[in-house]
Amino acid sequence: MLKMWHVYVPEGKRTFYRHNHLQFEITLIKQGKAVYTTGDKEYIISAGDVLVFASNEMHCITDVTEGELKMINLHFEPRYLWSGSSEILSEKHINFCFSHNPNFENCIKKENAGNLAKLLTSIKGEFESKKEEYPLMIKTYLDMILVELIRNFGYTEESLSLSRSHLKSIRKAVTYIDNHISEELTLEQIADVANLSPNYFSSLFKKVSNITLWQYIASKRIDMAINLLLSEGSTDNMLDVAVKCGFNNTANFNKTFKKITGMTPSEYRLSGDFTV
Repeated sequence: MLKMWHVYVPEGKRTFYRHNHLQFEITLIKQGKAVYTTGDKEYIISAGDVLVFASNEMHCITDVTEGELKMINLHFEPRYLWSGSSEILSEKHINFCFSHNPNFENCIKKENAGNLAKLLTSIKGEFESKKEEYPLMIKTYLDMILVELIRNFGYTEESLSLSRSHLKSIRKAVTYIDNHISEELTLEQIADVANLSPNYFSSLFKKVSNITLWQYIASKRIDMAINLLLSEGSTDNMLDVAVKCGFNNTANFNKTFKKITGMTPSEYRLSGDFTV
């Protein structure tokens, strides 16, 4: 549910493509200079800057201007926060991963991002050393990053009022969806897992996530498809990928994929995910 990796982007201008995903993203710029374009803004980024994107928030590097751009990317699933030491934070800010204060700036400049950069570097060190209890240390550093965003950068909006029972219902439903994403899913089935009426569950899910249940499912399936398309040595054809990701035909798969990514599955496979 959480991963970190290095990204290297060559110098040059790049076409703006729709690039969004359900994972919450935090990026540390290690080298280079570039233009990062979001839905309605452009940021000039350079070494030491930290970028933060909520789930499904559109973003794309459109111009790398001074040699190769080097970054460290951290992605985590919203439900990664729903256990362990982040449980109190998540109850108060259940929609943390899905939305932020409209005044929050996605790019935190180097002069203000020092502590965030140190924490991200510490997470990288834990991944590399894999010392005893390293997953716990990674979670601890991530908790510190989230608190830093809330306290010092005005990340969050007004907290949602949500009962513990409703929080539990949403957690159960999302876990069920994620575990059965390649299967046929219905609103009635998912609402039953949450022990809520279909209409009420649908409204509650939208309130928490800022997207509809079906947008969440579609995005989750496309995330899975992207991983399959870009898997090294993969021999799956488009029908294979579609079926594995819960689509019953390639027409529906292609339509949904292009709506979310701005490209067809074949174009995306050829791109090698250059839309970062």
